[in-house]
Amino acid sequence: MDQAFGYFLNFLENSNRNGLALMAISILFYLSVFHLILYIKNRESFFLYYSIYAFVNSVALIGRPYHSFLKDIYFSYPEFFRLSITPLQFISFLVFSYFLIEVLRLSSYYPRFIRFYGYYTIFISAVYAVFFLGVFIWDGYTLMRQFYFFVFMPITFVYMIIGVFLIIKTQEKIKVPILYGFLTIALASFLFGFMTVEKGVAFTDKYIYIFYLGLLIENFFFTYSLAIKQKLLFKEKIKIQEELMFRYKENDELRSLLNKQLQHEIVQREEKIIELESDAEVERMARIKAHYDRQITELHLQSLRSQMNPHFIFNALNSIKVFLIDREKDRAILYLNRFAKLIRLVLESSRKSKITLREELDIAKLYLTLESIRFEGGIELNIDLAEEINLDQIIIPPLLLQPFFENAIWHGLMNKSGEKWIHVCLNKNQADGIQLSIRDNGVGRKAAHEINEKRTMKKDSIGMSLSKERLELFNQNESVWYQFSIVDHESESEVPGTEVIFELGM
Repeated sequence: MDQAFGYFLNFLENSNRNGLALMAISILFYLSVFHLILYIKNRESFFLYYSIYAFVNSVALIGRPYHSFLKDIYFSYPEFFRLSITPLQFISFLVFSYFLIEVLRLSSYYPRFIRFYGYYTIFISAVYAVFFLGVFIWDGYTLMRQFYFFVFMPITFVYMIIGVFLIIKTQEKIKVPILYGFLTIALASFLFGFMTVEKGVAFTDKYIYIFYLGLLIENFFFTYSLAIKQKLLFKEKIKIQEELMFRYKENDELRSLLNKQLQHEIVQREEKIIELESDAEVERMARIKAHYDRQITELHLQSLRSQMNPHFIFNALNSIKVFLIDREKDRAILYLNRFAKLIRLVLESSRKSKITLREELDIAKLYLTLESIRFEGGIELNIDLAEEINLDQIIIPPLLLQPFFENAIWHGLMNKSGEKWIHVCLNKNQADGIQLSIRDNGVGRKAAHEINEKRTMKKDSIGMSLSKERLELFNQNESVWYQFSIVDHESESEVPGTEVIFELGM
């Protein structure tokens, strides 16, 4: 038994001469090409990180195997490989860490820590680059290696311990094989590094089998975990597609049912009016006709509201499609849940001829929340309400404000970069009515029109004309005086954008 163990140990200690090193390098190069192809096909960043990681390690080990064509390549450019070994190991650690971050989705679990780690990698890379340049400027090769072994590696070891603890706390199914592979290569790398620092070539050749074995075991676990990851991603895509189709079918059925009900009610009211026109009693006829005119006006308002719903539903479903294309599952699910809630509120309000301003603003807030999800940085919404105003006492047509918020986003804020905001302000006006202002910091109507004219597919807004017609019918029906005007802020002394001012007079 002791003799067999001695033969095995002797085989490991001569790994650079008996083919073990060449086998490890070949496996790394194959994995590099394989994962690069997977990245091109799937566009998942963890495939690219692992491809770079495997390639860097295969290049770093190219001069190890004796009696092979790789040694000839190494001796053709000995100075290049001598100077690049430590930088390649440095790159290997960083790329490997980002592979773990992506494949385990650590950014979604620990966003602040990952952001801090990103700053650290940028800083440590800049410092190391200075030491690397020093190799050519002041012959700082020894200083560069000392920084790598006695500064970078200890700090990286601390991050490794923290990373293991954080990975254990995640709910990812592939964390167990990832941990096994991660711990194997980490322990093998640190053990080999600290054992051979400042040692000779003979000592390094003798114990490099520790690193080779770590690589082989690591790649077994990672290949297994990536296979599981691909299977999970496929199942998630199928699940999202099924849920999206179900939601789309459900919303389409609700919209169709609502339109049929409205059309049926309008036909019934018109038939009753036609029958009543034959009544000979003029006074009685006028009274009954006025009653049914009021009902038709209400139905007309409902019909106009139903025209706005498909317009918004189309935009919302298009946003969900974009998230699915970009493989943003979490955002797609969040958007679907909020979208379903908004559809329910819209359908409830569509059955009413009037709602309170508080209910309308609640719907507008939810709508803006949904639209804001699609923008990097979001859209800031501020509502400034005067103390003497009671939102529950102000009655307006349902979904009156939604087209103006939509115009502010699609024609104003979408066409600009940087900070995006919408301010809503309510105050008493001079005529004891209510003044409601919707102000955005978009590019303005003139610039938006010019941008839209240049597009192949132009986006036309029908919400403005519908809102004017709805206000006229609402004023007639409720004996109120509601109107709105649009102000373009274009002077250099003020923030550019568009402001819609509603005058809600009694």
